[in-house]
Amino acid sequence: MSDVPPTSGRGADTPPPARSEFRHAKEPARRRPRWVLRGVGLVALLAVLAAVAVVGYGWYRYSQIGRKDLALAESVGGVQNFLVVGSDSRAVVDANDPNAKAFGHEDSGQRSDTIMIARVDPKAKTVDLLSFPRDLWVPIMPSGEPQRINTAYNTTDPAVDGAQRLVDTIKADFGIDINHYVEIDFASFQGVVDAVGGVQLYFNTAVRDQKTGFYQYDLGCQTLDGEAGLAFSRSRHMQYQNKKGQWVDDPSSDLGRIARQQLFIRRMIDGANAKFGNFDLKAINDVVSSTSDKLKLDSKLSLGDLASLAKAFKGFGGDQIRSHSLPVYDETTNGGARVLKLDTTAAEEVLNVFRGLPPGTVSPSSVTVAVSNGSGARNQATDVSDRLKSLGYNASIAADTTRTQTRTVVRYAPGLQAQADQVARQLASGAELQVDKSLSGAKVPVVLVTGTDFTTVLDEATPPTSSTSTTSSTATTSSSSTTKGATSETPTTVDASEVTQQVGYLDFTPPAGTSCG
Repeated sequence: MSDVPPTSGRGADTPPPARSEFRHAKEPARRRPRWVLRGVGLVALLAVLAAVAVVGYGWYRYSQIGRKDLALAESVGGVQNFLVVGSDSRAVVDANDPNAKAFGHEDSGQRSDTIMIARVDPKAKTVDLLSFPRDLWVPIMPSGEPQRINTAYNTTDPAVDGAQRLVDTIKADFGIDINHYVEIDFASFQGVVDAVGGVQLYFNTAVRDQKTGFYQYDLGCQTLDGEAGLAFSRSRHMQYQNKKGQWVDDPSSDLGRIARQQLFIRRMIDGANAKFGNFDLKAINDVVSSTSDKLKLDSKLSLGDLASLAKAFKGFGGDQIRSHSLPVYDETTNGGARVLKLDTTAAEEVLNVFRGLPPGTVSPSSVTVAVSNGSGARNQATDVSDRLKSLGYNASIAADTTRTQTRTVVRYAPGLQAQADQVARQLASGAELQVDKSLSGAKVPVVLVTGTDFTTVLDEATPPTSSTSTTSSTATTSSSSTTKGATSETPTTVDASEVTQQVGYLDFTPPAGTSCG
């Protein structure tokens, strides 16, 4: 067997050939197990199943699909949030495969390796995608114990329904209702990609991931089959070759993998439309055969629902999908684990898309506020802080003021007026807003100082108005702690009507005048 890595797909972790050999390097074909799913195209999958229903072939295949009876939210106005889970069960991994170690041990349990929400609006014909990094550190329901989010689905305990726990965790931590559930395991992805005829990407330079075995040295428009597409979509250690022939690491890890998954999904949907738009029954059968016995749907998702979605999204292209990513930063837990934490303030606009809320809406969980007693009333800071905590705010106690003040004030760091206004509207007395530059970079960027006019904290904040007044404060009191800084992997959040910029190596755009597919 040649020791030269293949031009695409999986291969041994061997040194790359010389640059002149890139277009000619080949590896003899060999049988490999069908491995992990990384973000299968939800819309493509639903379109396939619905198309099967339309041509009268659906019930047989549909009856083979596993069902899960979950407590899910009812959809509003036809808009639905689909939770798409790629299960990482090791049961389908051949223990004798040289790369099996990359997937852990078979006794490591089953976890949700890919967690994605697709917000589907049939009337507007829009699909928004949001992926959750698997190392995101969040409270896991129902205990509230913080763990990586991908452990929520751990099914080692037979008494716990991992799917329901993941649904509940997403609702509790992000305020997102889940209306439908889709789960696929490792063995399905390759069949879907192969059935749509592969996925075309443009390669400007040589790319590889020695962990997943992805080696792409041929340049230009290349068609990735199921095996190659699988290795590409799994990649967390992508490398590309610069003009000097040096291999450069993509440091974005799981965040870059998410961005490449979403790119791959868009291209796969284009391929699915080309095939299934003409009712290619063989292709339809190939896809459904490769997924139906590996697929699980929630019990409320009917064949009619799938057919209706397919009809509504006829002609829908991958470029019409809007991809979003969460702003996160690196952190090390008390136990020494390196994880990702959500920048709750910066994440609001992205999360509001999937909550179905208007741009600019602020949730209490995104507000970090300290309460200072400025009225002199006994235990007021403690009582108010506890009350705000019960409503979902990240509230704490600050030192009492040295002087009694009449008016309740909310001071805030520049750029956080919406968060300060949310706090003020939670108070029966309201509050004067004061921008305070000294709070820039503070660990607690919003400070509530109660005055003698303070009465109580409301159960629900009053509606926002356009007449909020703001004054400037030159107060010098601030925390010496600084906010955890977003890393270079942090996506940039733009206007609410736009998508979030992606991170990682994504140079797969053909030059002007060139198109793939």
